[in-house]
Formats: sequence, structure tokens, C-alpha cells
Amino acid sequence: MSFDLRYNLSHIGDIFIGAVQKTADTAMQCSKDVFLTYDIGLLNCKKQKVCRAVGERVSVLIKEGGSDITKDATLSDLITKLNSIEKDLAVHEGARTKIVNPFKTMRFACENTTKSEVKE
Repeated sequence: MSFDLRYNLSHIGDIFIGAVQKTADTAMQCSKDVFLTYDIGLLNCKKQKVCRAVGERVSVLIKEGGSDITKDATLSDLITKLNSIEKDLAVHEGARTKIVNPFKTMRFACENTTKSEVKE
């Protein structure tokens, strides 16, 4: 389509609104990605704390000489928390991978050029 000044001038409002809408959509998408990344960081921190607590509880139970650590209520609560955190983490990471980054573009090689044609 050729450059048409008359068309562009008569539809300048529509063009401006379209540009503003694209900018707003990009900003919203970037902010969602930032918040998801922040939430994933918090969930990883919580996961490390719960893993540390599980390890501490197991070492306490072994030092006490408990024969069956699977019957410990505190340990099963910690493992339940850990499973819950891992599920939330998987959901957040899945949501983050579905977000398309508008600033990353794919680069394609030209089909009709060869190495001999490329000037260095």
C-alpha cells in the first residue's frame, strides 16, 4: 500500500489511538511479567526455608532416635507446605512462559544470499 497523506491526515486520531493502545498493552504485559518474576522469587525463597525446616526436623528426629519419621505430624505438615509451594511455583512459571516478550524479535536469515554474496 502506498503512502497516502490524505488518508493519514483524515484518520490521524485512529492512528494515534492505535499507537497509544499498543503502548499501553505492552506496558501491561511487561508489568505482569515483572510481578510474576517477583512472585516466583518469593516462592523460591519460601521453598528454601521450608526445605531447610524439613532437613532440620529430620535431623532432630534422627538424633532423638525415632524409628519411623513418616509418622511425625510436624514433618508431614512441612512436606504438605512444600508440595503446595511447588504447585504454586509451577503455576507461576507456566504463566510466565506463556507471556510473549514484545521486545524480543526473531531474526531470520535472507533466503537468497549465500556466504559468497555477503560483503565483509
